[in-house]
Amino acid sequence: MEQEITTKDFEVRFSDCDHHSRLKLSNLFLFMEETAIADAERNGFGLWKMMQAGYTTVITRMKIRILHTPVWGEKISVSTWAKDFYKDKVCLKDYSILDSQGHSIAQATSSWLLVNLKTGKSENPANSPFPIPLFRGKDALPEMMEILNPEIEPKVIRTEIAKYSDLDMNKHVNHCRYVDWVMDSLDKEEIRSRRIRSIQMNYVTQVPLGGEVNIVRFKNTNHHAYIFGMNAGDMTQCHFQARIGFQD
Repeated sequence: MEQEITTKDFEVRFSDCDHHSRLKLSNLFLFMEETAIADAERNGFGLWKMMQAGYTTVITRMKIRILHTPVWGEKISVSTWAKDFYKDKVCLKDYSILDSQGHSIAQATSSWLLVNLKTGKSENPANSPFPIPLFRGKDALPEMMEILNPEIEPKVIRTEIAKYSDLDMNKHVNHCRYVDWVMDSLDKEEIRSRRIRSIQMNYVTQVPLGGEVNIVRFKNTNHHAYIFGMNAGDMTQCHFQARIGFQD
């Protein structure tokens, strides 16, 4: 039987929106997370089944290109699929996001690790205890996601402490929550007047309950803002990296 790509439909609710009636970027990430979970369940390697086999999957990077930001009441569909294994290290998973008319409003790519719960180390995703179906050659975003290293006038702008509401079932800060921390680092004029056309998130080390993270913002380039989350007790330890791309 021919494999099918997993798609979930969403309606942008009042609680999903910011004060401009636009879908919050973190909630778009949540929609993609829900679709990825549905895809894993549908293909036989859902969270509980993987954990019973001694494994879990962890997102390491996400990049999304945004053509249109949905607003309150809009209906969208999110599709996701695994497209390849890269250098025997990560599983590459892409996303396509369409409006109710079938027009593309965003595309994304991401990378995931297969982690052995006993050793705490990643393994070749091709060795997953449950086969991961691949749609090779089907790209939403063909480019790879690089390490971010701006090193331009870093400045600590505030400190976040991981609280109960930040954590998910994996007992650390949910990757979508970091997007809120990044968006909170933009000033109101940037959010109002500069349309966000892309964001890349690199997830480096987990943040547990009570963890303190210094939010570091670097000097803007012409079209990008760089925001890192660094361990407040050891500024050599990075928790996440973000690059926001603004519309020209």
